[in-house]
Amino acid sequence: MKIGRIKFPFVGPDVYLVCPFRTTMNCISPIPPTNKAKSVYYEQVRLFEEYVKNLFSEKNFKLKTWRKSRLIAPDTFISDISYPDLELVFIRALHYPFAVECKWRKRFYKGKIAWATQNQINTYIEFDKKMRVFIALGVGGTPSNPEKLFVTPLLNLINYTEVYEHQLIRYKRKPTNRFFYDTIQQRLW
Repeated sequence: MKIGRIKFPFVGPDVYLVCPFRTTMNCISPIPPTNKAKSVYYEQVRLFEEYVKNLFSEKNFKLKTWRKSRLIAPDTFISDISYPDLELVFIRALHYPFAVECKWRKRFYKGKIAWATQNQINTYIEFDKKMRVFIALGVGGTPSNPEKLFVTPLLNLINYTEVYEHQLIRYKRKPTNRFFYDTIQQRLW
């Protein structure tokens, strides 16, 4: 449609023109157009979450909740979206619930990685009051097959939004080993 010198393209059946007389076009869209880079990012995050989930044997662990990373419409409200990705229960004579936040990064940059924002850390701290939270950091390789894997209790990282590799070395584990939960030390191996 053309009005005078102003051209108003009609993108598709899901996009509606709200006010044609403004200098910028306003659109109401039920689902925003997907940005390929964002889509790739969320797929990588989901693949790493799935990789970590698969390291827990069904014999010893029960998956209670998996908050899969995905693109969501801006007006959508999901109350638990910023909680840790996985909630599990280690099953023995007693049940031991805990949560895991999964983070994958391509590489360390200048020896460190940004693992979370301060707001995310604050949310994890609040959640940690309910059940123990662990951070699984995959670095290098691919999200479904990281070169390095570090698993640490949240409390070891609450003071840092960025963490150096040397700070993580004692939490390094073989990326293909299945997890085990030490109920005495409350540690995820």
